[in-house]
Amino acid sequence: MRRVPLLIAVAALFVVGPGHAWAHPLAPAVLSFTPGPDEGTITMTWRSPVKRPKGQSLEPRIPEGCEPLGPTERRLTKDATTIIDTTLLRCAPPDLVGLMIRVDGLSDSTVNVVMRLARPDGSVDHSIMDARSPSLTIAAPEEETHSFFDYLALGIEHLVTGWDHMTFVIGLLILFGWHRRLIAAVTAFTLGHSLTLALSVLGIVSVPQALVEALIAMTIVVLAVEIQSGGHGPVWKHPWSLPAALGLLHGLGFASVLFDAGLPVDEIPLALFAFNLGLEVGQLGIIAVAWVTYRVFRGAIPTPWRDDRTIPAYMIGSIAAFWVIERTLAAFGISA
Repeated sequence: MRRVPLLIAVAALFVVGPGHAWAHPLAPAVLSFTPGPDEGTITMTWRSPVKRPKGQSLEPRIPEGCEPLGPTERRLTKDATTIIDTTLLRCAPPDLVGLMIRVDGLSDSTVNVVMRLARPDGSVDHSIMDARSPSLTIAAPEEETHSFFDYLALGIEHLVTGWDHMTFVIGLLILFGWHRRLIAAVTAFTLGHSLTLALSVLGIVSVPQALVEALIAMTIVVLAVEIQSGGHGPVWKHPWSLPAALGLLHGLGFASVLFDAGLPVDEIPLALFAFNLGLEVGQLGIIAVAWVTYRVFRGAIPTPWRDDRTIPAYMIGSIAAFWVIERTLAAFGISA
């Protein structure tokens, strides 16, 4: 039996509802601490995209042990897509070691925050803050974890908590089953990321985040139509096409966010490579779980139902259509 049982699709998609439409933490904010203009001062910079879904408002706290030396200055980037708040601080200790960094609202948010610390010796450290870790304590340089693993973990989290891309992977399993076309699809997804990495590092392509999110949802709608067609559509004949498009969009979206959020260009290649590698690990993990589920429960469903793809197709298509509408509205600042 090559097809994924209906049980797998229902179990995988049961938790995927409209309420999770923005559960994909693709648009991180960036909180930076850099040496200030005067000795002993620190510049705290908060960069966040202007357009966010309802309920995604975040506000960084001034660390205890620091005092502002003036009011916070706010400005918009020239393209009016990013808010930049700058505050000059004096802190004890001046290297921030031992101080707690916190972002209000993060514990109830689906947004990730990249915390960037430029140390006096010129080294730069990164950490990822999210709903599960809305605060962190600055450690001494020798105690820091290399940022590669932070972005690797972010990539895995991005896929396994991002219901749209999980839905896409499950949809590929339903369409192709345990077939060599599935390998072609997964490989195409990886190649899409690789192309994105090259384009992003060279600074050739930058796509608005809201547009990318809506297009990602649209690819899932197309996949649902393909599933319903019973494998007679163009995606079955050319299994690399749609996954490659999604891989390209996915990587372009994250690269665009990093550029727009202000992560320095020389730090983006490592972030993209580790993030994309994490995505592939997460994708393989989903496929492995689906395979184990198939082996365990393959006899639990009557034979005529095992190849029935009508219900999964409508489930996937309905949810994806909702995402398209919601994300398109969000692009214009409208909450669905």
